[in-house]
Amino acid sequence: MENGTDPVCIANEPPFSRKIIGSLDLTGIFLFAILTLMTLIANLVFVEEVFYIYRKTPSSKRTIFIWINAAAPVIATTSCIGMWIPRSTMFTDFTAAVFFAIVIHKFMLMMIKECGGQKLFLRRFENDRFKISTGPCCCCCLCLPYVHITRRTLFLLKLGTFQLAFLRPVLMFLSIVLWTNGNYNLSDLTPNGAAIWINCFIGVLTIIALWPIGIMFQQVRVLLNCKKIIPKFALYQFVLILSQLQAAIINILALRGIIPCAPPLASLARGAYMNQQLLIMEMFLITLISRVVYRKRYDDLELPECTDQETSDNKQNAKVNLNGKVIEDGTQNV
Repeated sequence: MENGTDPVCIANEPPFSRKIIGSLDLTGIFLFAILTLMTLIANLVFVEEVFYIYRKTPSSKRTIFIWINAAAPVIATTSCIGMWIPRSTMFTDFTAAVFFAIVIHKFMLMMIKECGGQKLFLRRFENDRFKISTGPCCCCCLCLPYVHITRRTLFLLKLGTFQLAFLRPVLMFLSIVLWTNGNYNLSDLTPNGAAIWINCFIGVLTIIALWPIGIMFQQVRVLLNCKKIIPKFALYQFVLILSQLQAAIINILALRGIIPCAPPLASLARGAYMNQQLLIMEMFLITLISRVVYRKRYDDLELPECTDQETSDNKQNAKVNLNGKVIEDGTQNV
């Protein structure tokens, strides 16, 4: 068997739901039930977290936090649907990929919002510079110069993440159109196939989008330490690695025939099944951890820099110079 193309596997491809469910033994049924229950619990935890965010979070941050917290439950849900309905795997994978592309952009906006918004961010870092020699693009290019933090550079960083949120749905739609016409096949990695070019282009766009996230995190991680930005960034990185890199590795192993077929599942279908089952368990754990990390009273937390600046402004405003006399607390004696 080479590249997962065994005659028995080809004869049973594509798999049908009734064949797979009918071939499950007691252990398989128990595994499917447990994974489905994990998905249901993850969604219930997310719904409860949404209610908490609406009660405890300022209105300007609610949408962003809900999008970011929804990443793990959405990926778990799409994986569960793909597990039960194998023919929908391509659509569920595309849905999860498009959703997480938007989450990457939302995470960039969250870091800016946690600094007080764009205007306050620019005021705090007006004398600082961005370190652009960060991963995944330029972590080894230490000779790169530091860039002044201006409105233009901040716009370019946001544009770097927005391009993925905009272009990835377009490319996913193009992939589905080509797939329905028979021109898109994940197992066809030849230069004449569309899959290799679309996936490579998506990979380049993803790397470009991750670069601004790394630049911004390096800039704000000390300032936002009290906002738990490091655990939030770690969770975001885990979702990225598990949903993107893990799937790519399993697909490569399936294409090389390292993951054997198990009728009625071909090698690629079995690899997709393994990835879906792993993602459900992983996203279930990430959903529970996210609930702990994002569950805090946002109104009670203030940044040290904000507090010092407001204190200085209050002291200056408490004194008014009128006709050469200093009057405290705004009172004037006539």
